[in-house]
Amino acid sequence: MGARGVRGLSIAGLLAIAPLCTALALVFGPDPTRFDPSGGLLAREGGYSGAQSCAACHPEQHASWDATFHSSMTQLPTPQAVRGRFDGASVTLFGATARPFTRDEQFFFELPSIANEPARTAQVALAVGSRRYQQYFELIGDAVGGAYRRLPLVWHIGDQRWMHMNGVFLAPDNNDWSRHQSLWNENCVFCHNTAPAPHLEVQETAQGRVAAPGKRFDTELADLGIACEACHGPGAEHVRTQRSPLARYRAHLDGAAAADIVDPADLDQHASVALCGQCHSQRLPSPREKIWTYLESGPTFRPGGTLDGHVEPITRDTPALDDSGRRAFAERFWADGTARLTAYEYLGVTQSPCFAGGELTCLSCHQMHGGDVHGQLDPRMRTDAACTQCHEEIARDLRAHTHHDPAGPGSRCLDCHMPHMVYGVVDIHRSHRIEIPDTRRDVEGGRPHACTLCHVDRDPLWAADRMREWWGERYERPRQRPDGAPLELSDALASLHAGDAVQRAVFAWRLGRPETALSASQRAALALQLLVVLGDGYPSVRVLAQRSLRALDAELELGLAQELASYDPLAAPDQRTARLLELLERVPPRVRARLAPNLTPLLLNADGRPDLQRIRALLELQSDHVISIGE
Repeated sequence: MGARGVRGLSIAGLLAIAPLCTALALVFGPDPTRFDPSGGLLAREGGYSGAQSCAACHPEQHASWDATFHSSMTQLPTPQAVRGRFDGASVTLFGATARPFTRDEQFFFELPSIANEPARTAQVALAVGSRRYQQYFELIGDAVGGAYRRLPLVWHIGDQRWMHMNGVFLAPDNNDWSRHQSLWNENCVFCHNTAPAPHLEVQETAQGRVAAPGKRFDTELADLGIACEACHGPGAEHVRTQRSPLARYRAHLDGAAAADIVDPADLDQHASVALCGQCHSQRLPSPREKIWTYLESGPTFRPGGTLDGHVEPITRDTPALDDSGRRAFAERFWADGTARLTAYEYLGVTQSPCFAGGELTCLSCHQMHGGDVHGQLDPRMRTDAACTQCHEEIARDLRAHTHHDPAGPGSRCLDCHMPHMVYGVVDIHRSHRIEIPDTRRDVEGGRPHACTLCHVDRDPLWAADRMREWWGERYERPRQRPDGAPLELSDALASLHAGDAVQRAVFAWRLGRPETALSASQRAALALQLLVVLGDGYPSVRVLAQRSLRALDAELELGLAQELASYDPLAAPDQRTARLLELLERVPPRVRARLAPNLTPLLLNADGRPDLQRIRALLELQSDHVISIGE
């Protein structure tokens, strides 16, 4: 692969134009070792050489990778890497107070008493995440044999504020500060780093293998973060054979692909999606007993193969690990098996007809060395081109296919076939299961429907009738909603007030988006419904509702900016309730002036205030489907 960059150049010419350090590396080969400031976390075993060894021969690819969020997924807590505000100001969340601060360019938390531990100071040893939010971990024990434990506070990069882990996962309010104290060595390490080997200390018992007392680890990695060898495979042999410019030039003249490294572009469909699926898929070792291999020497999958025999993707029907027979993961999926949390993208892709009957892979849309680093997408892949690159006949007459204005939001392929209905990292994302909308299937399965995600003022019966009118009798009317809300009510409002937490989160996000097919008056009316959602029992739903309200206020000039700024969706219940009652009681006249007459279908009274009696009847339906799920 390295030879491709020297087409038409002599060896002398190549060295003449190369910087001195690069030229020396080309002649003598890059040094596969480097200083490890983490005190033993990194290792170069199993045929791995580390991302730095790729830079000399592949400077452009290395630079484009280094610009991605993959490269900074896990970092040592340097001043350049840490995104949180460790300014010494106290943070009070979920019934307790912590204080993030710095000392000698190191980062600490003063923590309250958590579980059985007294109040103490914890030093940040690892930072995980760099795009949406950043988590922090402390080292328990020595570097060798120690475990990295997640600390309670997380810095939300977009909102520029501290949150608690209890407020970012999809669960009701909970004041237990120890609820998410997971260990990086047996959890995050597998997807957020390259070639992880936890090296958990185990012992044999009469009942089988178990973790040794104290859960000691000697964790090693090829790289912090997701680096070159996560996709290209172990590179030490490739580095050894290609360190000579003569060897690379000879390989270039022969025209042969390097046999000692994986080029994802050369893989077949199943092996290609497996590269992403090794992380973008919640999964269990296959067979289950292989969990001990994973906890000792790490995952057995290597790029170039498929996931079969290494891991089994988790689905709605995956049984619990305790062999109780119950479906432990069902809440993470819509009723038809479509994922509703992030990190199930591999499952969505492989469930898609475009995969089963075509050539779809992750690389059909995503680029690993180009495009916008936010999603690693070429800008065209955010448009209809993502679909029409294959479905050319539809692109020739878009109106005949969509029955909408070709230039309008109703004709956007992705919004119909990959709608936003997936929760993760306090945001809503597109489903990666490419499919055809079906009103009855979606509504009776309790999942958002593509039509009413745009036409948020319309009910499911209206949507079903339009589908039958345009695309045939096979699209039936739904018979009931699983939450018991009336079918004649707007699907968005029924889901927003009566649905489970994922439904409520999706529509709390959706009502603040500009793509909805609504007038300004209707959007102002729905802003009042979002005021009610500020009282939701799930902190992440409240956060999404506040974001949408701020977006609507800025766009429609509703005059709510001051009130929204003074409302903290993560504050103590009594503080939130008092502010919310003030907001509902004093709906600004400017908002009511923007409302059109006869907005009863949007759950408003004649005076332009939310119809709390009808809304309360919907809220009572939530009690039948309380859920608590991580990511």
